[in-house]
Amino acid sequence: MITELEDDMPPEGFAQLRDRAEAEMFAGPFYERQMPDGARQIGFRVTSRKLNKMGMCHGGVLAFFADIQGSVIKRRLNITVDTPTINLGIDFVAPARAGAWVWSQPELVRHSGGLLFFQSMVHADDEICIRVSGIYRLRPGGFSAG
Repeated sequence: MITELEDDMPPEGFAQLRDRAEAEMFAGPFYERQMPDGARQIGFRVTSRKLNKMGMCHGGVLAFFADIQGSVIKRRLNITVDTPTINLGIDFVAPARAGAWVWSQPELVRHSGGLLFFQSMVHADDEICIRVSGIYRLRPGGFSAG
């Protein structure tokens, strides 16, 4: 079993997300890397403090991770304003076991007016563990082309 003191050991190229809300830091830490094509991946290691009584990653931790999927797309589009989540759908497909690297490469579905639609297949190592779809509300004046 993974202990509290063990390193998350993110795969090559991942760096810890910075300037996150304290609640996200409690559930995380979460990591990000940019791919050669400009796409971004995010992930975290399932350590002992993220486990439920059954020894699997707690659904609440996975829900936190699901809720930050759109933030990756915001950075890619240079959207700098706060974006409250107005809808978040999560399908729990399979468990994420202790020690697994949980990761995703979120996709933009649509950026329209004041809304950002996204989806993501979240993997525990090589197996899909959750499917996510969400909508963020973009506050007026929050998009800067770049």
